Amino acid sequence: MELIEKISIENNFRYERKFTLSAAARQEPLLYIKRHPAFFREIFEPRQINNIYLDTPELQYYFDNQKGIADRKKVRIRWYGDTFGKVEKPKLEFKIKKGLVGDKWTFPLVNFEFEKGFTKAALWEIFFQSNLPKPILASLQNLNLALLNAYERTYFLSLNKIFRLTFDEKLDFYRIGNFNNSFLEKHSLKNDFILELKYGLDYDRSANGISKLFPMRLDKSSKYVTGVDFLRGIQY
Repeated sequence: MELIEKISIENNFRYERKFTLSAAARQEPLLYIKRHPAFFREIFEPRQINNIYLDTPELQYYFDNQKGIADRKKVRIRWYGDTFGKVEKPKLEFKIKKGLVGDKWTFPLVNFEFEKGFTKAALWEIFFQSNLPKPILASLQNLNLALLNAYERTYFLSLNKIFRLTFDEKLDFYRIGNFNNSFLEKHSLKNDFILELKYGLDYDRSANGISKLFPMRLDKSSKYVTGVDFLRGIQY
């Protein structure tokens, strides 16, 4: 993890299994959830998630994911609520992938305004104001703004409280760069739905029984890869 390894962060690895489905209406995937014998129940109000992804000029994180590199990462700024306007309680996140398990390191950022004209320079001002550790700032130095995305997420928990399930819909992807963004180029996936099953390291064998009852394909691709594919003209 380059300079990031110089800071001490407790690891909290977990498994994530991702399933994708195209359907005419959201009722179809929701029906699979509600009828599942694990008795998934909604635990939070649905909310909109927004992400600004950062990557190297050569899109190393994107290509590492596409190639299936075992040890890889993603870097993003995440917040909840409206995509544009006042951003409250944003977080800088490093998603760390090692083989089949993943971890997430989170650093709080100061609130900021996110509107047309947003730049990499404005983002760096946010980083400096947030008093990020020096190794983290150093690791961000050569990264560019690569993708903006937004989607709505609903949260579920199994009856035994071991398996978490998230349901993502209304996926939007925007082109974003380092200078004076207009956010005019937007791609939407209104009929695509993503389920993510998340659980601790001790429950992988049990997860097989949970997974096989979802009539959807297991998918290793990420929303970041999907969005960059759109921007690069790779259609689905």
